[in-house]
This record gives sequence, structure tokens and C-alpha cells, in this order.
Amino acid sequence: MFETKSRGFSLAELLVVLALIGIITAMGIPFVNEQLRIAEVRSAADELGVHLRAARMIAVSHHKDIVVTVSADPANTVSYEGTEGETRTITMPGRVKIKSGSTATITFHSDGSSGASSTVTAESAVSNATERWTLTVSTVGLVSVAHVRI
Repeated sequence: MFETKSRGFSLAELLVVLALIGIITAMGIPFVNEQLRIAEVRSAADELGVHLRAARMIAVSHHKDIVVTVSADPANTVSYEGTEGETRTITMPGRVKIKSGSTATITFHSDGSSGASSTVTAESAVSNATERWTLTVSTVGLVSVAHVRI
């Protein structure tokens, strides 16, 4: 006549749920790490593109040539003259490497054009592949970004 209703979970049920959560978490950590590395190289390439465009805008607004110096490994930096004449230096994150581009310098003229077409490549090893972002500066000074996973 008396019915007993059980309340809560047994210890075995709780341990099974915790084990499943642990397994799912362990499987997801490598995926999250890979996505963080991809985001890091994407962010570095985007920042590099922003600075190339900024150097072009400074050349146009100040009516003078702005030279962007690309220093591949080991320096791994890009530098140019800022609006107040100061040198702006952008250092890539540790895992992102600037590979040698087509030239060591990119010159933006006062009309916004570039002396010649140029490329800068940023790479990072992600899992068993390499994320490669190529920034191309056309002779008219436009900066484009292309991505490939190799």
C-alpha cells in the first residue's frame, strides 16, 4: 500500500554522466586549440592588412612616399612611418611567421599607388596542415588577402 518514490540520482548514474562529460570534453579540446591557432594567424594577417592600408592612407594624406619594410624570420616584423613621423612596428605572434614576400619593402606613393606589385605571406602550423595568408599589394595600392590551407 505504501509506494516509495525515489528522489535524486544514484551514485552510479552520476558517475556515468560525469564520465560522459569528461569524454566529450577530452574530445573537444584539440578541436578548440586548432580553432584558436587558426584564429591567431587570421587575426595577424588581418592586422597586417590593416597596417598596409594605413600606410597607404598616410602616404595619400601627407603627400609623401611611405615605405613599408617587411622583415621575415627571425625578426618577423613589419614597420613603416606613422602620421607623426614615428616608426610603427608590428611584430607577429610567436606561432605566426612572415615568409619572404616578393620584396623586402613596399612603397606607397602620394597618389596611393605602389611602386610595384608586392606580396607578403604569413604562415602558421595548425595540426597537420599549414595556414597560409597571402597579402597582395597591387600597383594601384589596393591590398587584398587570400587564404589557403596546405
